[in-house]
Amino acid sequence: MRHFARLATFLVWLTVTQAQAPPPDSSPGYFSGEWAGTGEYGSYCYVMLTADGSGWVLMDGGAGDWRGAQVQWRNRLQSLQIERTIPLIASPQRRIMPLEDFSLGGGFNQSLSLTSTEPRGGCQLQKIETTAQHLAAARSAIEGLRLGESRQ
Repeated sequence: MRHFARLATFLVWLTVTQAQAPPPDSSPGYFSGEWAGTGEYGSYCYVMLTADGSGWVLMDGGAGDWRGAQVQWRNRLQSLQIERTIPLIASPQRRIMPLEDFSLGGGFNQSLSLTSTEPRGGCQLQKIETTAQHLAAARSAIEGLRLGESRQ
């Protein structure tokens, strides 16, 4: 009976430890989507990653001019890997310049970090969908507070 209890305890422990740490996600859906964020000096960054492994990176250092590149990427166990970078061709009419030297990687809490050697280069990005959900929840909370004040 004692051996059975030890075996049952071990199996419960094994099940609990696996439930706490799901296996890393290697699907393209983990990083695919639209990402946006800000950085120092009014910089703004936008990244669009598609499930087929292609994407775009745009960075505005705060002056309204974009630097950009196309990328080929993949998800390797929840680690974003840029396989290939193709800087955009300069277009003065569109205020676009090539973005040549940058790094894009996963950050803490499902965020991305875009850094560049360009002056004022770099942003912390969040998925736009997640940001929109948080914005809607915040607006709802404020509306509830307003309604509560008007009833007092």
